[in-house]
Amino acid sequence: MKKMKGFIRHSFRRQLFIVFLAVTLALVVVGGILTIQGFQARIRADHGRQDEEQAKVISERVLTMVELSEKVLEALAADETISDVLESGRREALEVYPVLYEETAGIRDFATVDIYTGGECMYTTGIGGKPGNLPEDYAVLKEAAEKAGGIVYALDPANTSAERSDLLIAKMIKTTPEKSYVIVRIGNAQIETQLTGAVNARDGYMLTNRFLRPFCLIGTAKDYSALTLIRNNLFAGFAYDYGAKSNIYISELEKQGLLCVYITPPALEESAVRAGYRIIILLVLISILVCLFAASRMTNLVAKPINTLSAAMRRFRKGDFDVKIDLNREDEFGQLATGFNKMTGQLKQTMAEQVAAERSVNEARTKMMQAQLNPHFLYNTLDTIKWVAKANQVPEIATLSSSLAAVLRMSISGDKFCTLAQEIEMVRNYCEIQKIRFDDSFDLTVDIGDCAEAVVPKLILQPLVENSIIHGLEGRRDGHIVINASRVRTGDEAEELHITVRDNGAGINDEMIAALESADPEALSGHLGLNNINTIIKLTYGEKYGVSATRPEEGGTLMTVVLPYSLTGTDDAIKG
Repeated sequence: MKKMKGFIRHSFRRQLFIVFLAVTLALVVVGGILTIQGFQARIRADHGRQDEEQAKVISERVLTMVELSEKVLEALAADETISDVLESGRREALEVYPVLYEETAGIRDFATVDIYTGGECMYTTGIGGKPGNLPEDYAVLKEAAEKAGGIVYALDPANTSAERSDLLIAKMIKTTPEKSYVIVRIGNAQIETQLTGAVNARDGYMLTNRFLRPFCLIGTAKDYSALTLIRNNLFAGFAYDYGAKSNIYISELEKQGLLCVYITPPALEESAVRAGYRIIILLVLISILVCLFAASRMTNLVAKPINTLSAAMRRFRKGDFDVKIDLNREDEFGQLATGFNKMTGQLKQTMAEQVAAERSVNEARTKMMQAQLNPHFLYNTLDTIKWVAKANQVPEIATLSSSLAAVLRMSISGDKFCTLAQEIEMVRNYCEIQKIRFDDSFDLTVDIGDCAEAVVPKLILQPLVENSIIHGLEGRRDGHIVINASRVRTGDEAEELHITVRDNGAGINDEMIAALESADPEALSGHLGLNNINTIIKLTYGEKYGVSATRPEEGGTLMTVVLPYSLTGTDDAIKG
């Protein structure tokens, strides 16, 4: 297998041939098989619909025959003239025949009607004399008597073979003292005559009882093979048409207990299907020859420009950036040559630009290193102010410089996250500065429980505290700010961190509450800090987190920050 792959890989012509062959065979073989199968499915579906419609037509003809026969039975069994004659015991009463022939006019083309009393045939519409007497325990008479006026269907035991039997439809006349019956007899020949034109020479039809005993076999059903197959399948628990080469459709006349079995040949003969596959094989052989010819021609067309491109690339790899390809073509090879020429020219320009860019980067790095000296100078200056203030016994200046240095150090650090304890420490330093500014007019209380190590975005509490001091506690001498933090479980394992900042000031207005809920930047334009922390939280963790505000009944303002509880500032705490 490896040798074969190497043999193909080392020849562009062989590779091209394999590609052409694979594509062509896929199209021919797969397309041909799908076409044949699709054609078969379509033909079978159309043929099946036609067969089902024809089976329905045949069943309706049979149903019409038996329903007309049932109406005749009902009419004769209820006729008073016939009942009176049978009650009187008279024989050959002439008044019966007009009634008998009038009522049976619609079925005499395919059936004969007999009237029996005590097993003796009293009247008949048949030609050639009355049929023989029947014992009262005769199957059809016994069933009709047991059904007490109901209509029964039965085979005629006296005229039954393995292939066919007369169909007897009987009803007892209940008004006579001696048991009397009306029997409609439909012979298998009459059934076949009535279905003439509905069953063609290539089809078959069977009319059977529920136990698959046939009344008639028509067309291809006469060989008895289909009936045997159906019986064996049902006996073995299989589908009735299991293993059948023909199409079999069974419809039941449930009320009458009859089965109509319609048999049609396959929509496509096996020879036609085999011919289709032979055509596919022929197309495959032709495709192989065409692929050989096409691969040979194609390699000749592409070999020259490929060799030219290959030579130019070898020179380029050796450092000759001035190499050019001259192909007078407008196809893809011409585009490759043009692209190669542009690439070499752009590469020379890019190399020059890269040198200039590296020079600029080095200059920028130098400036950044110089700029980093400024914060250190500022820290050192603030530290000097602190010690000078202590030396001159001015503690307020020492506190200011120390707190400002701590706030500045955290503000300009490169970290995006910090622990809640670090954030609280920064807030304390900020409040120390503001207490000196506002003459110690407020105090700060903090209770963060077991949340000290929770990781939060840096500088999210200072703007809230600043908002309380500047806007809430303005003019008050007894200002009080309380910061609380708690963990709230929201799921099986998930927890949220709720941080509240509460003051006893004037209270936030409704417009500001609505602006925070809608996260409207224009409405928060005068409160840049609130807008910034709300935006940072939502961008970092998702829209369901952020800052909200309420106005408690006892006064003041309650600001709530909701974050996912996490002990790390990495992506496992950030929205996906």
